[in-house]
Amino acid sequence: MDKLNSIVNVNAYPIHDLSRPESLEVIARAKAQLESRGACHFGGFLSDTGLADFLAEAQALESAAHASDNWYTPYYGRPDSSYPAGHPLNSAVHFAVRYVSRTLLPKGSPLRYLFEDSTLLRFLRALLPDEPLYRYSDSRGSLNYTVMTEGDELGWHFDACELVASILLRPPEAGGVFQYIPAVRTADDEKFSAVASVLGGQDHHRTNVDFAPGDMVLFRGRHSLHRVTPIQGDSSRLIALMSFDNVEKAVERDVPDDLLPP
Repeated sequence: MDKLNSIVNVNAYPIHDLSRPESLEVIARAKAQLESRGACHFGGFLSDTGLADFLAEAQALESAAHASDNWYTPYYGRPDSSYPAGHPLNSAVHFAVRYVSRTLLPKGSPLRYLFEDSTLLRFLRALLPDEPLYRYSDSRGSLNYTVMTEGDELGWHFDACELVASILLRPPEAGGVFQYIPAVRTADDEKFSAVASVLGGQDHHRTNVDFAPGDMVLFRGRHSLHRVTPIQGDSSRLIALMSFDNVEKAVERDVPDDLLPP
């Protein structure tokens, strides 16, 4: 509990005791946001100490980040020319980002502790009580610090897992805006025409997420298109990412080798 207290702003988010009225209020509000928007925002989720510790660790590991700079489909694949031009499976978006994977995180890492401790997972399960939720088993994509510098961006794409928790540690000087369009596809319908429309620039219905250092955003990205706009300026954008899924053991993805860290 002492370790959790040093990381999370437990006065605002008492995730260690889900029976408290404050916790029930947070849960009810977040559940409603996830259902209506596919995302929810926890302002000031990290404590001041937690933010300082996360930022210090991310900065210390920044130079070891694995770089990816390529063009892929919104589904993390290479364009397939057997589909017509403009089809989402034959379209490419820019993925330029660097990852500090969980293999580089020391045993005492505050990010590793928050992800692996049962408290956060129990809280997230309370937000999605009608479905199973596990820590994402993909060793490369489950837990990362991401580093984005001048010109880096993440084009419109879908996630391979159900829920991602993003915590902003340091914003760039400009750009780097997280944008999403909820429920573009469903489990039963890829809705390629809707995806193609967004890729073609019809994205006026997008939502911008305005979050400050220490804020956490939960996002259901499996069915919602999302992107990060190009970074501008000399200061890198640093984010902590924790991923969760509806299955205990995810199917291994056929992801290009340079997209995620080894």
